[in-house]
Amino acid sequence: MNGELQKKILNTIEQNLPELYEIRNYLYENPEVGGEEEKAYALMTRTLKEHGFAVTENFHGIDHCFRAVADSRKPGPAIGLTAEFDALPGMGHGCGHNIIAAAPMGAAFALQSVIEETGGKVVLFGTPGEECICSKVPLAEEGAFDEVDVVMTVHPNPVNQASGKTTAIDSWQIDFYGKSSHAGARPEEGINALDAAVHFYSLIGFEKQYLKDTNIYGVFADGGEKCSVIPDHAAVKYLVRAKDMKTIEQIRDMFERCADAAAKAVGATYKIWRNEPANKDMVTNETLSEVFNKYYEELGGGEMPQIDSTGSTDMGDVSYVVPAIHPWIGLNCPSYQLHSKEFADTTITKAGDRAVKLGAEALALAGAEVLTTPELLDKIKAEFKKGE
Repeated sequence: MNGELQKKILNTIEQNLPELYEIRNYLYENPEVGGEEEKAYALMTRTLKEHGFAVTENFHGIDHCFRAVADSRKPGPAIGLTAEFDALPGMGHGCGHNIIAAAPMGAAFALQSVIEETGGKVVLFGTPGEECICSKVPLAEEGAFDEVDVVMTVHPNPVNQASGKTTAIDSWQIDFYGKSSHAGARPEEGINALDAAVHFYSLIGFEKQYLKDTNIYGVFADGGEKCSVIPDHAAVKYLVRAKDMKTIEQIRDMFERCADAAAKAVGATYKIWRNEPANKDMVTNETLSEVFNKYYEELGGGEMPQIDSTGSTDMGDVSYVVPAIHPWIGLNCPSYQLHSKEFADTTITKAGDRAVKLGAEALALAGAEVLTTPELLDKIKAEFKKGE
């Protein structure tokens, strides 16, 4: 990539920083949980239209989801970026999604400024409800990302961390069905669904100790209301984390086996169903990640150490369908944690300003490198294809 192109990208971001900071601050001051992001959605779609992007609202039929594209109408790669803007209950932007809204938008503006020279297009996907509805999951399943060659975003974090692995996550409810009866007068006529649920909970406790690098925790969701009535229904909910979806599938088989045994032990029946969205593990495209890290470090962002995350994100589902990265931008607050009010407050400090600026710059420069270097894109795609 030539120096003039790089200079134009950085100048464009510099010119737009006041507006990007305003968007970041507005989201901090008006936090909206997933599914309710009306103000954030209105502000972001309006801003993108004002900048000349063609915006598709309620993209793929998902409320507050959008696709914003700037297309040169010339041959070239398509660069995908994702923005998040939902908050957390009780603490606002404790996961820094106000920065994940502003930085990718700044990168989109910068790439828009050079695509007449480079060819190709830039697409910013507004993906609501990352903390709950996980909108990237249906978007990935329905082919929304098929039009782009790569997808990138940045995520604020207490410290820098290169894009790497995240855990796969799934959530299941297990319902047991028995037969109610009077516990004192006709206990022999009842089938105690709670007994089946308790037996199942114990079996999972025995089984999970043999599973490496997993996190399996459950709670009872129903077990009856009156002690004088043998419960005909009981339910247990579980959240399961593992290194990849293959392991998740193996755990699901184990749940089926334990549920079947527990139900048969008391004569009950059962059903296992997914009660919250699942997220695949993040499969980072290391070739693309190295390009981002190079620019981020050259810009003064500091080193990007490779430390796999124990968290989960619906960006993982994107990484299964297109080469993707999800780097973590440090706010230099190691004593704070994600999902805290302290972290939310840090997003609007000078450290938050720096994260918006450096995140936008490194994303845009990495995107421009892909736009102008065919052999790089070939290498990115070859790595992706190898991992399929």
